[in-house]
Parts: sequence; structure tokens; C-alpha cells
Amino acid sequence: ATRIPDAHYIHEARYHGARVVAIAPDYNQSAIHADLWLSVRPGTDAALALAACQVVVEENLFDAAYIREQTDLPFLVRTDTRRYLRESDVVAGGRDDRFGIWDEAANALAWAPGSPNDWSPTLELGVLRPALEYSGEVPLAAGGTAPVRSVLSLLRERLADLTPEAASGITGIAPDSIRRFARQFAKARSAMILSSYGACKNYHSDLFQRGILLLLALTG
Repeated sequence: ATRIPDAHYIHEARYHGARVVAIAPDYNQSAIHADLWLSVRPGTDAALALAACQVVVEENLFDAAYIREQTDLPFLVRTDTRRYLRESDVVAGGRDDRFGIWDEAANALAWAPGSPNDWSPTLELGVLRPALEYSGEVPLAAGGTAPVRSVLSLLRERLADLTPEAASGITGIAPDSIRRFARQFAKARSAMILSSYGACKNYHSDLFQRGILLLLALTG
């Protein structure tokens, strides 16, 4: 209703098989034309987004090839400092802006392409195969070792309690509806989320937007 020039393309996409989900507290002029309406309580969008992410991660519906190459989810985090593992941690004189990954292909520590000051013109991994779920220890330049885990393994743990059942009590949306939305979103050949400028003008709205971005990143 508020983006008339865009509405034409959304309806045209539906004629070609696209599904439209309206996420809004009111059954409005846009929701009546959607395939699924999620009547979310105002201000609880972050809980809905994270619950959808929980379904995607728990059911392994994420796009593994995409997140290996395009996200920081394979990056290693030192669990003693809660910071990314950096080259300077393990190599004397190493850089503080090269980030570690565990290469499954070589079964060894490697450095993520596309880190700052890595002037490679592409993010393509080549022969690298970053481990998505990794936990282990790495030797430190100063001596000793440090425990590390991949970001995705930490995310899976963080999302464990943010189930659709938990989000239902916050958002007012039935757990089955959240799962239906998450599964369809993950299995779509392509997807987009249209969110108005108003979404970034509320207190803590950055968390709402991060939840949306996480869902998009997980599903490629």
C-alpha cells in the first residue's frame, strides 16, 4: 500500500510462482494479497527472525557453500578471549587483520580470503574448504595453545533456546507457522525481504535488522 511502484513486480512474481509472506501486526492492504500472513506483535520481529534461523540451523537447511565463501560463519573464535583467531595470535609478526579458518581439505589452520589487506580480487575459496562446525586447539606464537570454535558452532549453541515454541510466547505466532515460514524461505530458489525505513528508527532496531540479515546469510 505504501510502495505502489513496487507492488506491480511482487504481483507479477506471484503469477510466476513466487510466494509472498506478509509480516505485520494488522491484516492490512498488503497482507490480504499474501500467501501467508504472520501477525507478529509489534516490536518482536527479532524474536521471529531468530526463531526462523534456529529452524534453519537445527534442520541443516542452510546453504553450506554460500556461507563458507560469503560469511564469517566458518571463522574461528578463541573461546578464551571471545575474539576472532588472528594471524598475530599464532605467527610471530603476523597480521592482526587476517582471520583463521580450519581447512577441512588440508586438515590444517588457514587464513580466510578477503580479510583486510588481502588484496585478492575474489572471495573464491579455490582448494580451501573451511570447516563449518569446528572445535579444537591451536598453538600460540607466545607459547601454549588456545581453544577455538567456528562461529557457526557458537551460533548453533546460541540459537538452541530460541525455538519457535519460545518465540511463540513473544511474537504471538504459532510455532508451526514459524517453522512453515522458515522451511519455505530456506528452500526457495531465491528470496528477498522488503523492510521499510521505519525498521531502523526504533530502539534496538539494529538487532531486528541483524536477525533479518542472519536469516538471509544462512540461506544464501
